Amino acid sequence: MNQKYEITDIAHEKYPFLHRIRALRDIGKDVKAGDLGGFVECKDNLSFQQGDDAWVYNNAIIAGQGCVDMGSVLRDRAIVCGSAYASHGSVLFGDARAEDDAYIRGATLFGSARVSGAGMILAAPDDPDCAPQLSGRCCVYGKVSGRVYIGGDAVIISGEEVCNNSQDVIFINGATRSVMRDPGRDDLKPARPVPQKKKAQDRGRGR
Repeated sequence: MNQKYEITDIAHEKYPFLHRIRALRDIGKDVKAGDLGGFVECKDNLSFQQGDDAWVYNNAIIAGQGCVDMGSVLRDRAIVCGSAYASHGSVLFGDARAEDDAYIRGATLFGSARVSGAGMILAAPDDPDCAPQLSGRCCVYGKVSGRVYIGGDAVIISGEEVCNNSQDVIFINGATRSVMRDPGRDDLKPARPVPQKKKAQDRGRGR
């Protein structure tokens, strides 16, 4: 039983099959019982599992068989539609869009970034800080994972993979690719503990 939110009679101005939701209880830190949220097409679009703070704000939309769960949020005019799935604390805002069979796990999309087709945007499963960020008007049809920032008019085509689980950050902006190295990687460190030198004995003193 959905004790998290209800679907109201407030229809979307352009898409009347979408309706605003209203919180039935406090959700996370900033949603209070009675607050209106964004738009959904049906109750399967947004998780109402106990303890799941996933939410859709403002004029954001979840439509079709799109699904948002596990603490993920949509803000502004962001859209998850088709059979797209946003999970594991993903954040979409601005005019970001996940469509078709896209899968977003723990990543951030903003601006007019779009993930389409079978595109996948994945944070490292054991390190949520090692997560992609998409911005600008970039389009992703392939797979992006790890510390990768994509912006501008960059396009990741179907079948292409951009994976980076190192400490560095890979930037892809339009046709330009660059790397921001972690400063600590330039310092050499011993692979084994350095043995302590024994102090020479002070002989003959006091004679």
